[in-house]
Amino acid sequence: MVNKCPGQDSRYWKPEDIFNVPCPVCGEEVEFFKDDLKRTCPNCGYRFENPRLNLGCLEWCPYADECLAVLGRQPKKPKAKRKPS
Repeated sequence: MVNKCPGQDSRYWKPEDIFNVPCPVCGEEVEFFKDDLKRTCPNCGYRFENPRLNLGCLEWCPYADECLAVLGRQPKKPKAKRKPS
């Protein structure tokens, strides 16, 4: 079970964490929550990514892999360290 982090717990959200974005196809306003990956325009049906999605916490959070699983994404593999020459 994923522990609920402050970033996903809406009790800690600020007013700016819910916002409208114009659809890139028709210009209709589409409401996004800060943790939405994608939304569908109610006017034209175009599905597009959240332009303000910020998953920077995945760099340091010990539960990052669990969150990625909930979001339907694969964990990022650590970059291979280069050997000094």
